[in-house]
Amino acid sequence: MPEKSIREMNKLQRAHYSLQAKTFRSTIIGAIVFGTVALLIGIGLYAFALGGQYIGTAFNLSRTAKGFLEMKQYMDIEAYSKQVMDVYKSLTEEQKQLCANEETYDEYRAFFAGLEESPDYIQARSALMYFRESSDVYDIYVAVYDFDDNRLIYLVDPEEDEDYICLPGDWEAAKPKEFKQMMAWKNGDKRAYQIENTAKYGWLATSGVPLNTETGEAFALILSDVSIVEIGKGTGNFLLQFTIGMFITVNVVAFFMTRHMKKNMVQPINSIAVAAEKYTEDRKQGIKDTGYFENLNISTGDEIENLALIMADMEKDLAEYEDNLKQAIAEKERVGFELSLATRIQADMLPNIFPAFPERTDFDIYASMNPAKEVGGDFYDFFLIDDDHLALVIADVSGKGVPAALFMMVSKILVNNYVMTGISPKEVLQQVNCQICAHNKEEMFVTVWLGILDLKNGKLVASNAGHEYPIYMKAGGDFEIVKDRHGFVIGGMDCVRYTDYEIDMKPGSKLFVYTDGVPEATNAAKELFGVDRMMEAINSAKESDPKTIIEHVDEAVNVFVGDAPQFDDVTMLCVHYIGRESDIMNGNPKVLTIEATVENIETVTEFVNRELEALDCPMKAQMQIDIAIDELFGNIAHYAYDPETGPATVIVDVEDDPMAVIITFMDNGKPFDPLAKADPDVTLSAEDREIGGLGVFLVKKTMDDISYEYKDGKNILRIKKNI
Repeated sequence: MPEKSIREMNKLQRAHYSLQAKTFRSTIIGAIVFGTVALLIGIGLYAFALGGQYIGTAFNLSRTAKGFLEMKQYMDIEAYSKQVMDVYKSLTEEQKQLCANEETYDEYRAFFAGLEESPDYIQARSALMYFRESSDVYDIYVAVYDFDDNRLIYLVDPEEDEDYICLPGDWEAAKPKEFKQMMAWKNGDKRAYQIENTAKYGWLATSGVPLNTETGEAFALILSDVSIVEIGKGTGNFLLQFTIGMFITVNVVAFFMTRHMKKNMVQPINSIAVAAEKYTEDRKQGIKDTGYFENLNISTGDEIENLALIMADMEKDLAEYEDNLKQAIAEKERVGFELSLATRIQADMLPNIFPAFPERTDFDIYASMNPAKEVGGDFYDFFLIDDDHLALVIADVSGKGVPAALFMMVSKILVNNYVMTGISPKEVLQQVNCQICAHNKEEMFVTVWLGILDLKNGKLVASNAGHEYPIYMKAGGDFEIVKDRHGFVIGGMDCVRYTDYEIDMKPGSKLFVYTDGVPEATNAAKELFGVDRMMEAINSAKESDPKTIIEHVDEAVNVFVGDAPQFDDVTMLCVHYIGRESDIMNGNPKVLTIEATVENIETVTEFVNRELEALDCPMKAQMQIDIAIDELFGNIAHYAYDPETGPATVIVDVEDDPMAVIITFMDNGKPFDPLAKADPDVTLSAEDREIGGLGVFLVKKTMDDISYEYKDGKNILRIKKNI
């Protein structure tokens, strides 16, 4: 890439980086690449053909020599081969290894003394020497391949150089594959050969045929070697000639190609570039009607002419486009402002100041709504109908964006208005549905859950119009899904009837409602957050206030979704029913959940005593209850989770007529019934009685009633004391 832009270059630099120069260089490079590939293919084919010719020569020479050597009137090469191999096979492996060491080679040769004077050897060597001198092969020789040791044992070699001659019995290691093919060769078969790089002779191509006995059995090989150097010399000459021809051709082609490109491409493109530069200068000065591209008159009949025509059309359309763009930007800014205003209006329509009722201590409530777009279709609402009744609403409108937001506002107002008339939740939903269906040409709908909580006694009356199941937590328990009866969605069909149901919310209980944007939140892997993850998130913060619970669930959703775009509105509402101070007198229980440890016995005792003092409990009964707490909670601390610790819940409830206090101890520890053990025999002396059981026995005697059950994985022990 050039360091300067085209505007910063001088004339020489522009010529270097011009399209014409690039075309010339590209043509040269392309031709060189093409020529190189062709050269490599040509060299390969030439070398293959030349190599085949040399190998064929070696093969034919071996086959010709085979006929001569098998003629026994001149020599008996078979008998001579047996003599050499008998000596070789009689040697031990240590003796054979003498051949591989130059210092011990003479010792090895002593085993084969006299074989070189054999008339058969002399006659065969003379014949092979003739064959070699009358051909282009590097060497021709007779050898036997020992398939047991993978060695080639030489019989006759016509070489005269003492450094290279292989005498009878000399051997060298060799791979068996090609020699198996040579030994199995018959007339008409394809020639067998091998190519290898030897340390002593360099690159050689070896071909051969077997020498056969009169019965046709192969006993030796006559082999011919061809030096690859000869093939390389022929290939080098071919390479030189081809390179010279390619160089001349490339330059001629590049010259004419460049001239053609300059006339039909470079000059028209330069004309378009000049027109574009002048057009840009005029646009900066506010001149719109120029006609630069229209006057180019390029007639190349290809894409360049088409480009010039398109540029001419663009020149005409651009002025109109700019005017439209200004209007579009102004319209976009107006829509953006209106969407921002709609977002603020929708947020103001929902209760968004917390704590919502700072003067009330009998309940706590919190809600949140995060729309997927600027405005959403979800909504929540809560408001006091009177001092003793709290309305709770959560809903989800079909669709998203501005239409859903408008439908949401209408639905919210209608629900609010009908609730304030004092009718039941099911009647509210029926009236709202009638109103919506009467003016719902767009066939939108909304799911609604509506509940009215009586703050005096915790009685919640609710009705569900196709919304998600509410989630309820009893005091001291876990959040669980309430599978209420669903009615049809509002706006879906006229004259629909809905059903009320009740939830008895004791002090300390909580209710969590939500829209489907929570369980259906989707991450980048297209996985849903799901109800199970939602329940896990809620229960992990169940002891917290409503705001903390909702923030904890929202954080869990955000962590799960990650960077994936928000798919749907996410809306949640949570209410904690605390109860009033007088509830203890009206039979509503007080709940304490605490770690089951010995150190917390005092805390539990103080908690129960506060409730007993509010009832003016007699001191004697209070002391008996304290002893019972010490024994029962101590047992939980020592044995329920041993060796670990865990939570325990203590519930204080009151009954009237007669006045009685009921204290319930619950833990999730190992199942254990303290009442199952027989009472100790108190008539015996302390030494004679069995250890244990006296504390529970004392509780039985001082309390008016005591019971145990194991239910839903919990040990539940209740004591009752009349006061």
